[in-house]
Amino acid sequence: MRSRDVLAPLKVFARARCDRVPDVLRLLLRRPALLAAVGAYEAALLVSGRVDGRIKALAELKASSLIGCPF
Repeated sequence: MRSRDVLAPLKVFARARCDRVPDVLRLLLRRPALLAAVGAYEAALLVSGRVDGRIKALAELKASSLIGCPF
């Protein structure tokens, strides 16, 4: 199966959330190995207990507002 077929739902999800596919996601979709590495890093950050969940939520909101993505 081609990587485009596997990653298509991610592109659809991004468009639904942000009305467009963010540039960084477009870059990562072209490099599946890099996408896997970034995904693993992000997952590790989410499950780590070093940062309080409320702080993580605030950081997500701030990042989304900076790029114009409504959450």
